[in-house]
Parts: sequence; structure tokens; C-alpha cells
Amino acid sequence: MDEEEQLFQQTVEWLPSKLSTTPVFMKQQVAEFQIDPFTRIFINDKGEKVYLTTKEFDLLYFLFCHRGQIFTKEHLYESVWGYDNEIDGSNLTSFIRKLRKKIEPFPANPKYILTVWGVGYKSNENIPN
Repeated sequence: MDEEEQLFQQTVEWLPSKLSTTPVFMKQQVAEFQIDPFTRIFINDKGEKVYLTTKEFDLLYFLFCHRGQIFTKEHLYESVWGYDNEIDGSNLTSFIRKLRKKIEPFPANPKYILTVWGVGYKSNENIPN
């Protein structure tokens, strides 16, 4: 046996005596709100994938990236749909209602996308990263 092999063998014998071999149980943390910008998928509090339309995802992701910040309907239209679209407040309200039905545990009592009466909408600032 050459010197390198002998050193390797000694190391292999020495390691188990220095390392803990007690199994450790690691629980995977599952956040109740998961959004993946690369796959464009939202995962709900039950761990189910929720597939969103392009604009639903864009709106959710925009609000998620600016948690706690209040946006007017006009600002949301500009930021998510672009400047070319005509602003129609009832369309955005309907759009948010449909999005809430898909992502909120209780759409009638939303906790992710919040209405700021008389101003617009915001994403809950307490949503985990």
C-alpha cells in the first residue's frame, strides 16, 4: 500500500469517531405563500400549485415585490398592463376578485391582496419571502 492510500485509509477510519452519526430529523418549512417568478407558479397554503394567467401572475408578483406599498388603480394599470391600456376601475376590481378566488384561503376576507378604500390596493406586508 502506498503512502497516499494509507493516509486515505487512516482518514476513513478516523472520521466516524469524530463525526456525529446520530440521525437528525429535519422538517421542511412550508410557507403559506410561495410564488416562483421563474416558473410563474403560485403555491397555496395546502402546497397545491395554482396556475395563473399571465396578467394575474404579473399583478400578484408586482404587489408581492412591493409588499405594504399602496397603489392606485391607475398605477397598477401602468405598472402591470403598460401605458397603452385604457384605465377602467371596474375591470381591475373584477380582475382582483378573480385573482383572490384563486389564491386567497378565504376570498371574502382576503389576507394577501388588501383593498385600501378610496385609494387602491396593496399586498400584505406580513407575507413571508
